[in-house]
Amino acid sequence: MRNSGWAGAALIAVALAVTACGTGSAGGAYGTPAGGSTTGSTTGASTTGTSQATPASPSTALKTETTRAGTVLASSSGLTLYYYAEDKPNRGASACTGACATAWPPLAAPVTAPAGVHLPGPLGLITRPGGARQVTINGFPVYRYAGDKSPGQAAGNGVEGSWHVIKIRASTATHAKALTVTHTRAGTVLATSRGRTLYYYAEDKPNRGASACTGACATAWPPLAAPVKAPAGVHLPGKLGVITRPNGLKQVTLNGFPLYLYVGDKSPGQAAGNGIGGSWHVIKIKA
Repeated sequence: MRNSGWAGAALIAVALAVTACGTGSAGGAYGTPAGGSTTGSTTGASTTGTSQATPASPSTALKTETTRAGTVLASSSGLTLYYYAEDKPNRGASACTGACATAWPPLAAPVTAPAGVHLPGPLGLITRPGGARQVTINGFPVYRYAGDKSPGQAAGNGVEGSWHVIKIRASTATHAKALTVTHTRAGTVLATSRGRTLYYYAEDKPNRGASACTGACATAWPPLAAPVKAPAGVHLPGKLGVITRPNGLKQVTLNGFPLYLYVGDKSPGQAAGNGIGGSWHVIKIKA
């Protein structure tokens, strides 16, 4: 695309679902939450077989993040959270210790649920052998992955067939986040709600309903996940829309072109991806 006209509009809620333990499907260990969902904190909330000791430190709120694996539960700093298929629900202990716990750091208690999000089971905690308290959800200990360096990454999903993200179902979809504009060396451009520059790919075909950027390409250029809404008071060069990628992720489009971020941009105002390969371009906003 060479800054051609933009068309098509839709806002889609992103699903909140949890992958099955060991299978990656929505059924299974997380499929039927024990005790229903909760928005409480791990303080005083526990699953069968977990410690009910009251943590002394203040709770931090969990988040949701959009990743290549879908919209998932994340830590307060936005890092993707996982469960381990080798753990036994409500056992009160973790099967991941030693070197495993270095690669997969336990999520420390206490935490609270993301605002407005119903979790797929109650939050609880277990006490690890060293005395550290680890958060559980629906009786499963919760972990981060050392290979994830920033929000939106989910490199641990599917590792050894045993590590899985905690997905978010459509029935508890969050509100659309407003896009923003940011000033870069390439000019004033469209950006995410966090100010990260957005791009389109010249190899994509407008209104085709699919993305030409998959596999390793989508790792370097993460798709912008729906839902989003236009920035307040900004005239976009076309209408927002959505396509569904092969993995089920809903990707935002503008004028029929899928939108992407670039992993080389580390903070708002950067546009290091502009012009790469002669095919990646920022979306300029006229003053």
